Amino acid sequence: MISAGCAGTPPSSRLSSSSTSTVEIAALGQSTEDITDVSGGDRSGDTAVTTASEAVELDRWPLTGVQDEGIGTWPVLIAKIDNHDRARPQAGINSADVVFEEIVEGGLTRFAALFHSQQTDLLGPIRSVRTSDFDLLRNLNRPLFANSGGNEAVLRLLQEIEYVDVSSNAAIDAYERIEERPSPHNLFSDTESLRTVGTSRGEGGSPPMMFVREGVDPVVAPPNPISGLDIDYGSTFVEYRWDQDNKKWVRSQNGTPHLDSDGVVVAPDVIIVQVVSYGRSRADGRSPEAVLLGEGKALVFFNGNVIEGFWKRSEANEVTEYFDRDGQTIAMPSGSVWIALPRVGQVEIIE
Repeated sequence: MISAGCAGTPPSSRLSSSSTSTVEIAALGQSTEDITDVSGGDRSGDTAVTTASEAVELDRWPLTGVQDEGIGTWPVLIAKIDNHDRARPQAGINSADVVFEEIVEGGLTRFAALFHSQQTDLLGPIRSVRTSDFDLLRNLNRPLFANSGGNEAVLRLLQEIEYVDVSSNAAIDAYERIEERPSPHNLFSDTESLRTVGTSRGEGGSPPMMFVREGVDPVVAPPNPISGLDIDYGSTFVEYRWDQDNKKWVRSQNGTPHLDSDGVVVAPDVIIVQVVSYGRSRADGRSPEAVLLGEGKALVFFNGNVIEGFWKRSEANEVTEYFDRDGQTIAMPSGSVWIALPRVGQVEIIE
């Protein structure tokens, strides 16, 4: 049994404390019988779009949908977090409201973690920016962006984006190298320091509601129960398995449970698989660049079930929307969301 602690939100703004949850690493079934390939999918329907400029509902945290008092209106902090085997265990990853997993060089993945309702005293390892990150920044209303820099071309292109720079290039004093870790997987910071830098460097805005959420009553489960999913990114193999007792998706990576630096298992409430294409980065032809505008196959996992459908985002300032096969907006339960960005053919549903 591993108990999952939860770091608090900025103490000057939060009126009620976060609850503590427990996630059990059980003897999860690893059978791959009745595996369904989800590389394809139908796309249909014109729907209304949601833009990043819409007002935040102050009775819910905009990224998690959790109802609370004293909802913060500060900017979201995005941190690029290393996911190389030598970077694990990561620190602070379980305090993120939303985490994107994107493909980088060599079939490895890297995280773009969004912090808003919680903070963490240690965050990292923090790594460099990629051009795939640009469209993750554009619809969050001037977020704070923590990274370890990048090559000259990507930093030049990044200047076209509206964001607040809290990178190690902008504020090296907010970062530290941990000697026990191998370089370059040893650069860390914390959310309080990064927010202090953000306040001094520019005014960010409140993030939009990223997802359509169900009400506070229990969500009616869609009629497609499964035990989990597998994602093969190339050099990174990820498994999620449904933990019925704790109502979470327990994550493993490359054959071992994915734990943070406190020994707490990574186990989000909701998983979104947003199948995208990758081109060559405009800054470095060796680096893949995710195509995040347009539409494509989507799978949304919650409450031990999956809804198959599609995602759509026509403009950079729009929030990505998720629809079922009939074109109806998918309403998700409140909680943390991990968004996988694999290529076609890299995902399998485990029945």
